Order: sequence, then C-alpha cells, then structure tokens
Amino acid sequence: MQTRDCCIGNSIFLSWKQSRKSNLQRKVLLPMLDILRKKKRSWIITILLGLIIIVFIAFYGGNNPSSGPAQDVVEINGEVISQTEFIQHYQRAVERYRELFKGSLTPELLKSLNLKGALLEELIDTRLALQEARRLGLTATDDELMNSIAQIPEFQANGRFNKERYLQLLRANRMTPAQFEHEQRNQLTIQRLYGVLFEGVHITETEVRNRYQFDQEKINLNFVRFPAKAFLSEVKVTEDDVKKFYERSKESLKEPLKVQAEYLSYPFEQFSTNVQVGDKEIEDYYQISRTTKFHSPKQAKVRYILVRVPPDADPRQKKAAQARAERIVEEARGGKDFAALAQKESDDPSSDKGGEIGWLTQGQMPPALDQAVFALGKGDVSRPVETPAGFNIVKVEDTKEERTQTLQEATQEIKRILKVEKGKREAVKAADRDREKALSGVPLEKLAKESSVPINTTTWFSSGEVLPEIGQVQEFYRSALSLREKEFSPVIEGTNAYYLLTLKARKEPTIPPLEAVRANIEKGLRESKAYELAVQKANALLEKLKKDRDMTKLARENGMTLEETGWFARSSSKLPKVGELNDLPPGGFALSAQKPLPEKIFVHKDEVFLFAFKDSQGADMERFEKEKDTLMKQALNESRQRMLQKFKDGLKAKAKIQIHTAALEEI
Repeated sequence: MQTRDCCIGNSIFLSWKQSRKSNLQRKVLLPMLDILRKKKRSWIITILLGLIIIVFIAFYGGNNPSSGPAQDVVEINGEVISQTEFIQHYQRAVERYRELFKGSLTPELLKSLNLKGALLEELIDTRLALQEARRLGLTATDDELMNSIAQIPEFQANGRFNKERYLQLLRANRMTPAQFEHEQRNQLTIQRLYGVLFEGVHITETEVRNRYQFDQEKINLNFVRFPAKAFLSEVKVTEDDVKKFYERSKESLKEPLKVQAEYLSYPFEQFSTNVQVGDKEIEDYYQISRTTKFHSPKQAKVRYILVRVPPDADPRQKKAAQARAERIVEEARGGKDFAALAQKESDDPSSDKGGEIGWLTQGQMPPALDQAVFALGKGDVSRPVETPAGFNIVKVEDTKEERTQTLQEATQEIKRILKVEKGKREAVKAADRDREKALSGVPLEKLAKESSVPINTTTWFSSGEVLPEIGQVQEFYRSALSLREKEFSPVIEGTNAYYLLTLKARKEPTIPPLEAVRANIEKGLRESKAYELAVQKANALLEKLKKDRDMTKLARENGMTLEETGWFARSSSKLPKVGELNDLPPGGFALSAQKPLPEKIFVHKDEVFLFAFKDSQGADMERFEKEKDTLMKQALNESRQRMLQKFKDGLKAKAKIQIHTAALEEI
C-alpha cells in the first residue's frame, strides 16, 4: 500500500537550511530542469524541485540509526549507510515528487532523475564532511545546537523559543527531538568546517575587472542556417535501408508486455457516507492542524522573468547573465512595461504570457527568492535573485495578507477530512475481507454485489503507462503486470480508493512485422539522412569560408540568406534569432576581428548554423565601478564553491568507499 507522508510544510525547513547546496543539484535538479524545459512547465515548478530536493537531503541526510537489520548500501571509512536508512531517504524523496507532480510523475520521468545515484553521492559527501570535521575537532557544541534551534522562527511564540510548539511541530512531522537535534548538530558541524575552508579563499579586483570586461562585451554575428528539412528532397531511402534498420533494431521495436486487469474498487467517499464525527474530534484536529492546514501565509500575485544560466556555465557566463538581469531590472524600474520585457527577455516558458505566474504563497519558494518577493510592495520590481535555474526578476502586482481560519470556518473541511479517514479504514476492512473470499474461490462479480462496490476492466496497458481512472498508483501497475492467471493482488491503496485486482488477459512481448512499422522507419531514416546532409553542407562551406573569409559572397554564391543575430552578450548561450546552443565552449563565443570564424558549426534542434564575427561593443566599465563590491562578493562566492568541490573530491579520493551495488539495486 502507499504510505501517507504527513509533513508540516516547507516553512519550517526554510528557516534553517538556507545555505545548503550540494552535488544533488547537479545530479537530480539539473536533469529535472532540462526535462521541465522540454515539457514547458512553469518556473515555479522548476524552483520548487530544487527546494524539495535540497530540503529532503538536508532534513533526512543525517546518520540516523536504522530500525532493523538490513544490508549495507555503502561503507565509508568504516561507517555504513544501511539499506533501511537509504530506503527511508529514497521513499520520502519519491513521495515528495509525487505530491508535487500530482498525476504527471511518470516512471520514465522518475527514472530519468537518477535519484538513487544522486542520493548516494550526497550521503557520501555528507558523511565524509562530518568525519573530517570530527577529525579537526569542529563538532558543534551543545550550546551552539540549542542556540540555533531557539533562533528558528517556527519554534517561537511571541519572539521566544516555545518548547510545546517545538515538540508539536516535530510530532506533526514524525520526528523525535533526538533525531532532529542529531541532524541539526550535523548541519552546524558542516557549516563550521566550511567556514574554516572559506577563510583561505581570496580574489583580487584585477581578476574580477578582467572577467567583467570579457563577459560584458557584446557581439553581433553573421550567420547562415541549414534546416534539415530543406534537404529532404535529396534523400533516398531504399528497401535495403529499411530492411537493414529493421533487422538491427528489432529489440528496440519490440512491443512490450501488455495486460488487462479486472478489479474491484473501494472508494473512500462511498465508505465514509455513514460514519459519524464528534465535536471533540473536530476540535482536537483543529488544534493540531491550525497552524498548518488552516493557516494561509501571505500571498503575492507576480510576473516573472528568468535569465537562465546553463547547468555547466563557467563564472564568466554566469557574470554575463547577471549583468543582463541587472539591465532588465533597470529598464523595468525605469518605466518599461514588465510584461513586454518578459516577452522579449525571459528564458522561461511563461514569457509567452508576459511572465504572468499568478498567486504565490510565502514559504513556497527557495529562501532567497521568497524573501525578495515578500519584501516587495504592490507594483515593486525585485533585484535579480539567484536560484539553480538562473537569475530571477519578479514584479509584485498584488498581495494578500496571511490569516488563520477560525474553528467555525474550518469545521466543515475538518469533518470531511475525518470522515474520509474513517471511510478509508472501513474500505480497507472490506477489501481485506473480500480478498480472503476471492482466494477461496468466490468470483469478483459476486463480491462486487455483496459489498456494493464497482467492478471494472482496464484497457490494455504496458509498463510506464498511466490509466486515467487509476492515476499515479504504481503498485496497481506493478501488480497487474506481474500477476498470473487466477492470482490476486494484495489490497492496494490508491489516491481515492483501495483496489483488489486479478489478471484478465495478457499479451507477451512481440516484435511487430516489418509492414506494421515501415512508415515510421522510412520517416526516421529520411529525417536522419537529411540532417547528415545539412551537416555535411555546413562543414564544407565552413572550410571554404576559412580560405576567403567573405561571408556575404559565400551566402550569395550558394543561394542562401545571410542573417545577423543582433547584439548579445558574448558569454550567452541563447542567441537572438537562433535559440540556445548547448555545445558552445566554456565562456561562449570567443570570436573577434582577429579571429572571425569558429572552429566548428553549431546545431539547434533540427537546424545547423555557420557563424562569423561581424562587430563588437566594449563593456560598460563605469557600471563596473558602481557594481564592483557586488561583483567582488559574487566572484568570492564562486571561488569558494570551486574550492569546496575540490575539497569534496579530495576527501573522496583518499577515502575508502565500498558501494554494495546489489543492495542498492534491490531498492
């Protein structure tokens, strides 16, 4: 059955985890951002994902003892992370993704995150840091621990630490004080270690000035494009091509195992109809949940602009992105229409709607962005705020103050919740009873009549598919695909019902005949060959251009349209009129009058591009003088992060780490 994850909301986490950044951002968050960009998800989902993953590791990443014997997943200098402990981390992470994505978290999407590998790497990093801190005598003291807990606003009443509130919030989150304080001590210890490391990091004004000068220079490029579709008419796909592709690709063309399942459903709502809820139950529930379920934090209605920073951006690219964001802020505060700026400048899908996002809740975003947004008044524009996605600019169009519902206002909702919970208990009793009868030979049709519950048959489905009537209930699909004739599943908990199912029909994996897939094969081969021709043509013209260096003549002789990008920051990976080029070298285009041609061609989607330098504009050094202090701080932080990564790599290099792959694969 699925487990319910009762948590107290993000706000409690945000207050003590603001400074935590990790390799998990690289291993989980950044692939997720790529997925979200492809799916055109909104910016808030992108940011929330970063928050959820960082919070998860920070909160549950400690060395908590496991509750029973289990295999060890990894041994780090003699200390182990058990399979039980790792499973706890993994399950909570998955549940948070499911809660965030509702019904849209597919198995493929979850698999693409490499969540197990990312969690393992982060847990190893954390354990190594704690070991090194202990070796250096940097473990946080009891006084430091108690003082840090007392400073957390969520544990305070009237500005002072409140023990009752502290214990209440931990209970609501299924944590004991010992567990929480153990993790909090670990966090303080790691902070002390990093503080010592950072003391030796310095950066000079000359270094920052030189980098700024390069990053802020703008360039304008000439280019010609080679759309792959323009070469389709030159492509010939033979019968031999199709047959050879079919023969070597049979396994990838194989149709997967498909099943139909017959199932009984036990809707929670149906079983809650006749249950009774007393006034005392309602009041008790309200007192426990008043500050979580029935409290509405402050809200802001916003428009948003994202200046994206590529995942592998070097410091110069990052500086260029920040400068672009600063310029946008100046224009917005100077009176330019924010919606128009978003349409023109934003790298987020919301740009199509003028950056319109809607209402956001305080505590919903990463701390830095949350603090910036909710410090603004109606009509204000924020400064650029850095998150893993890039630099964020927000305009607040309206606000709503926080409030807590009274018991009277919340009564009907509480009554509904309690009735559903009681209905769930009655539903699972009925499902368990019917399963015993089904195992003894009673047909599902008869059980459906006796229990007055629906009986249904699914359409054909395979692994990874989601049935609309079932939703994201992975245990349902796993059971259906593993069942044999006359077998019954365990009782499975879904979003709104329990399920009991049996196999209706099964189609084993088969390789389709050639004629069934011929059209798709021919189409794919044509497009692939057309792309190859576009690349060949572009490379040939690049070699020719390197000899005579006349882009205008080259375009005219080959009947191509010569275009120019217009001005853009040298380090930007997103070019006007072209789009984002993922294969740019670190630092972006280094083209100049002395070196007008790149060494290679570039690709965006199904188009190939050939570029040549046209002109450049120097950086605004007066602006550098105004922003020098901020730029120095940013450069120092970047140097610290590089040093920290080198430190982590060094700890790993000299550590004795043994990963038990078999135990990890069982999870």
